[in-house]
Amino acid sequence: MGSSKERILSAINLEEPDTIPLFDFLYEHKSFENVLGTTFEKITPEVIVKGHKALGLDMMCLGSDPPEGWKDHYIAPNIKVDEWGIKWKITPDMRTLPWYLEGPIKTEEDFNRYVMPDPEAPGRLNTIKEVQKLVKDEMAISATFPIGGPFTVAFLLTGGANFLKFLVLKPSFTNRLLEMACNFCIKLGERFLEEGVDIIFLNDDLGDIHGPFLAPKLFKERVLPYLEKVVKTLKRKGAYVLLHCDGNINLILEDLVNMGINGYHPMERKAGMNIKEIKEKYGNKICLIGNVDASTLLPFGSLEEIKAQVEECIKIAAPGGGYIFASDHSIHPGIPGFKAKFLFKAAKEVARKLSFEGKI
Repeated sequence: MGSSKERILSAINLEEPDTIPLFDFLYEHKSFENVLGTTFEKITPEVIVKGHKALGLDMMCLGSDPPEGWKDHYIAPNIKVDEWGIKWKITPDMRTLPWYLEGPIKTEEDFNRYVMPDPEAPGRLNTIKEVQKLVKDEMAISATFPIGGPFTVAFLLTGGANFLKFLVLKPSFTNRLLEMACNFCIKLGERFLEEGVDIIFLNDDLGDIHGPFLAPKLFKERVLPYLEKVVKTLKRKGAYVLLHCDGNINLILEDLVNMGINGYHPMERKAGMNIKEIKEKYGNKICLIGNVDASTLLPFGSLEEIKAQVEECIKIAAPGGGYIFASDHSIHPGIPGFKAKFLFKAAKEVARKLSFEGKI
């Protein structure tokens, strides 16, 4: 029987592991409380490990930390400014990843004065180091960038409408902005690799339920080269690079696959990402991750309905290898803890059953 990391790497390498590996994003304070059935003041490395183990996951994904000694600036009891200069609104359910309000760059002059956070600042990897000590070889550890990949960094620093306007009207400015974000991701990714984390999630949401944020031609010409630079640079240095990208990205998915990603998450069901079509088209090129509906099914569906969708995903995506089971977003605060646990228990049962029947 293989270890969790062996199972994950086998799937990423498009092989058939001993059983289907399990993963999900688990990061929000309330989500940990739901899963663990208790309240606590802060998310510690111990809480992170307990939460993932309670779900029986084979891999966790961790972000980097702010620099040592950093304290967010609060301009109101529920509004903070982080080290990027981005304003966020904190709610009881969204404390770890609060609601975006606005970024610090409104003009090109703002950008010229802007000082990017230092990816090599002391303290960046404190949580990852502590979790590694606790987990040892019991679980695979992946890492992700603090607010996202190059597109998301640029999008959040300027605000969505501003960035799209700048992209068309001020191409040289947006090139500088994307290059700055790209270099941050590469340098931090190198630090992840130095620390022994060899699976990196590039978190870049490039669309919503209606389609990509940018016309495919504009995306391919103006944004894709920066994503590709991050992917290819980190892969050359030994990383497996997985893409997390919400939304309906059917129109640009082939470009994303061709830039060399090892896997794609989450195949958002409500956005029209069809797991059967994606498996048929790209299953021999990239590892597929996710597709169980986290928006309505997991919060509101019955256990029978959840198990039926679990079986559907596994039957379609697991044969031949290259599939990691997960929801199509995360274990968010709206999912009751007992349903989160049932989800992965059901996945294990379905995997055993289908394996016994010779169907996967």
